[in-house]
Amino acid sequence: MKKVNFLFLFLTAFLLISCDPSQGILFTNKGESNVKVKVIINSKVKNDQLDEMKKGDSIVFNLIPHNPDEKQGHIYFGRGRWDDENIIKISKSIKSIEIENHNYKIVYKSQQAINNLLKENYNGIIMKSLNIKIDDNFFK
Repeated sequence: MKKVNFLFLFLTAFLLISCDPSQGILFTNKGESNVKVKVIINSKVKNDQLDEMKKGDSIVFNLIPHNPDEKQGHIYFGRGRWDDENIIKISKSIKSIEIENHNYKIVYKSQQAINNLLKENYNGIIMKSLNIKIDDNFFK
């Protein structure tokens, strides 16, 4: 009986402690050609996570589709859940997002366009994730 109580207490504590997911933006290349993602940081808005990752004024990912180690780029924002308020805050920290392959280049310049891109790509019911999947149809 003591083992059952201990197990129940342990599982309850584990579930309560580990419920806070990590927050991040994941760029995934699902297409056939190499993709370059450039996130230009808004220097007027302070964001410690973005400031740590940037080189110069931006964060750049070169996503190679057939290399598992290089087909994703991740920007980590710490613990927490995505919601509309967090997305607006992050959108203000980003000046623009450029996504290009060998044929096309898409630039999200306005805060509204960046906000829409992020909102359209976060999903899940409880553990919402923000994953921007870039395939060949993304550019059409």
